[in-house]
Amino acid sequence: MDTTIELPEVAVDSALAGLINRTAGSLRDMADQLDQGTLLALFDMVIPMSDIGSERMDQHCDAIAARLGKKQMAVYAICFDDDVPLDRVYDVVDGNKARNKTLPAAERRAFARVNKRKRNIGSRCLYIGQSEKAAERIRQHLTEAHPATFAIHLNYWPNDIPGNLIVQVIGVPN
Repeated sequence: MDTTIELPEVAVDSALAGLINRTAGSLRDMADQLDQGTLLALFDMVIPMSDIGSERMDQHCDAIAARLGKKQMAVYAICFDDDVPLDRVYDVVDGNKARNKTLPAAERRAFARVNKRKRNIGSRCLYIGQSEKAAERIRQHLTEAHPATFAIHLNYWPNDIPGNLIVQVIGVPN
């Protein structure tokens, strides 16, 4: 008994077919680059939320810089452990944005857009980024950057939130 099922032919628009082929080719190229690449640094740093705004945060940033160097391309994620209440994080993010809007334009900070709750409900990842000078960029997020620099600006967060930040870093070749 022949169990072959014949499917009706679907007309694929040539533009769509070209897009699919280009996308597949790009994905193959990226996979090849990953296969040939080497990770230069891979580490997690656990930082108590109580260190926010203190000189201990500078020490954590110095430790990250010592591991990465001054000019190192890296992908990084700033996340929370399970002890950090996400509703409190959302309140802080929303509160900072609301207060910022009430300030005169010259006094506002460029708070980075953080992971959207609607599409990532329950996600413990606040921010993912990449930079050619990753240690300095991470410092901008964990402490305070120039007001016009888009960053998390953790110096503007309360330090009484329980739990820990987890900074995950993957150094990659330039």
